[in-house]
Parts: sequence; structure tokens; C-alpha cells
Amino acid sequence: MRKFAGLIALFMIAGLGALPGAAQDKEFKLEEGFTSLFNGKDLTGWEIMNKGKFSVKDGVILLDKGGGWLRSEKEYKDFDLRLDFRFVSKGADSGIFIRAGKEGGNWPAKAYQVQTMDNNSLGALFGGGKAKKDDAALKKVMKPTGEWMSYQIVAQGPRLEVKINGETITTAEGLEDRAGYIGMQGEGGVLEFKNIRIKELK
Repeated sequence: MRKFAGLIALFMIAGLGALPGAAQDKEFKLEEGFTSLFNGKDLTGWEIMNKGKFSVKDGVILLDKGGGWLRSEKEYKDFDLRLDFRFVSKGADSGIFIRAGKEGGNWPAKAYQVQTMDNNSLGALFGGGKAKKDDAALKKVMKPTGEWMSYQIVAQGPRLEVKINGETITTAEGLEDRAGYIGMQGEGGVLEFKNIRIKELK
């Protein structure tokens, strides 16, 4: 009986020894002052525009090719927007819209877009303003297709800063100081998004 109890104790110790490895995949925690824009279950708080192919699968927002875009229900002007994304298919193409209007064809007619394409254009700003992009910094932090990356997009008045994986990639001046919607663009390929949260700035 003592031998049997000893074996059980050994198995328990072995099991405990495996816990640190399992704990490395930490559960996401919302930073202080931030509001989650995605509940991980459905598209509550979002609206699919122009037949965009967006859905929720396994706790992420899936963009399955196609066009259109996914729009926040609320408008934001000055904010710190953070999210994680990954390119599921090589060369996939999308974008993060900020200060966007509702009107337009396939995409909003008026918006700033942070380019989200699986190449060295990642993080570029489209739609106006005077932008500077650090290609050397992008090369240092960009991950291969299929791996998760993080965005931090801070818009305040006429200024914008885009960080990828914690590194400043693009800065811009001269943006229109206006409120608008946040969105994700459908343009080509398959992408996933998660951990979308925002902090409005005064």
C-alpha cells in the first residue's frame, strides 16, 4: 500500500512539474482604462458593411477573403487602440480604418487606413496626413505568416503613432481632428483578429 501511495505521489509531482509550461500561454488581461471591443463570442458592437466576410470562430474575428469592412457601432476621435492580428494566408491584405465615415462603396469614402498586408507595407498610413514609416524597425519586428502580431494605434488630434509588436513603425501629422468609426477592411486573403480594446483619450 505504501509503494502504491508513493507512486501516486510521484505522478502528482510529475503533473505539477508540467504546470509551468502550460501557464506560459497566459490568459489575456484588459489593461486599466481600456474597454474591450470584442467579446470573443460574436460580433456584438460591430456592423458588417458592404457584404464583408467577417465571422467569429474559436474566439477570434475571422476575415475570409472578400471585400467590404467591419465597422464599430461607436465613433471615436482620440484614442489608444490595441489589438492582435495574424495573416493566415500568405500575402493576405487588410487594413485598420480609423476616423472613418459610413458612406462609400466597398470601403468608407472618408477614412484613415493603417495598412495591414503581409509584406513590407505593413503599418503604412493611407488617406492623408504627413507620415513617416521606419522600414528598418518593421523588418526587425515583423513575424512570419501565421504568427500573431500586435498593433497599438494612438490617434490624438492631428497626430498618429502606429506600433507593431511594441516598436514604433509609423508616425504622422496633419490628420483631420474628427471623430469616426473604427473598422477592419476586407481586401484579400484570410486574417484573424483578437484582443481588440480601446482607451479614449482626453
